[in-house]
Amino acid sequence: MMRCIYVDDEEALLDIAKEFLELEGDISVDTVSSVETALKLISGTTYDAIISDYQMPEMDGIRFLKRIRSEGIEIPFILFTGRGREEVVIEALKNGADHYIKKGGDPMAQYAELANLVRQTVRRKEAEEAIRYNAIRFRALIENTRDLVTIIDWSGFIIYSSPSTKNALGYTMEEVRGRSVFDYLHPDDRYIEDIMMYSAQRDKCGLPAEFRLRAKDGNYRWFRGSASGYLDEKDRRQVILYAWYIDDRKSIEDELVARDQAYQGIMEHLEEMVFMLDEVGRFLMVNNTLCNFFGRSRDEMLGTPATDIAAPSSQELMFSVVMGKLNGHHAKTRHRYKVLDAGGDEVEIEVTSSVIVANGLKRILGVAVPRGLCHQNDSA
Repeated sequence: MMRCIYVDDEEALLDIAKEFLELEGDISVDTVSSVETALKLISGTTYDAIISDYQMPEMDGIRFLKRIRSEGIEIPFILFTGRGREEVVIEALKNGADHYIKKGGDPMAQYAELANLVRQTVRRKEAEEAIRYNAIRFRALIENTRDLVTIIDWSGFIIYSSPSTKNALGYTMEEVRGRSVFDYLHPDDRYIEDIMMYSAQRDKCGLPAEFRLRAKDGNYRWFRGSASGYLDEKDRRQVILYAWYIDDRKSIEDELVARDQAYQGIMEHLEEMVFMLDEVGRFLMVNNTLCNFFGRSRDEMLGTPATDIAAPSSQELMFSVVMGKLNGHHAKTRHRYKVLDAGGDEVEIEVTSSVIVANGLKRILGVAVPRGLCHQNDSA
């Protein structure tokens, strides 16, 4: 329920206005015929909007508005004016009025317009306060975190970087603002750009990925982070990047290596092409059958994005499916792709895969078979 106070020295108009404004049940109106009475009520009552006539004997609407604003009261203010008083309108807007309505004409249309203005003005004020409140909370959070929080525009240029950037990488916000965030990525990690923007386009928080960023001293440091898209207060699409320094990376890798070696031993006994992808879609494990099919060594395959084996016609589909699975969007387990084999020929394969979790990280475990050898399954 929106609560308003309406001030007008013509008491007959007060009664009419109150009746019209309260007609739909979402607005409650207190009416007074004196500015001094209104000021007393405003000081002790919470109102969502003030409606005031302009021409009143003890204090006109502009002086009333100035008095309200001088006391730091930011309640939305709507002014009633007579016809032909443009100078009054200009003065009112200059002094902080939110809207004005000219008196006269059809009373029903006039008060319907007033009711709509009250609703619009109150909702706008609530939205602005929510944005301001969230902005204060957000800024307090990111300015006191040890992790990196970076806001970029849709082209990747840095709009904001948290103070923690100075401790983690040696840069001040002034040094990085306006530069592309991807300029700081290690050349071997540039594929992260596609993954981050894929997540941001869907307004989702993507799965954490590991990557290296160049510090001011020229050295690269390992981070783990994710990206999320959002609209700012002016409906501009932006991306929040959240990353944290990995200071215990070696112990994590040692634990994963031991587990991966066990998986690798099992995979080598299978005749099908078997693989495992990491949390950003790179080959984490492959068996000899897969390496032989593509004519590459295991060292050449590991760390390569899965899309690297796809024919150009299937690269977009494969990228979409892999990232969709890791983000929980693809329930389908079987897909077909065209790939380039060891001889460079385009071959269709059928891949059956599922998502597993290892050490809290999502992986894709899959089996691939050339279409000429697999069962025909039109329902795949």
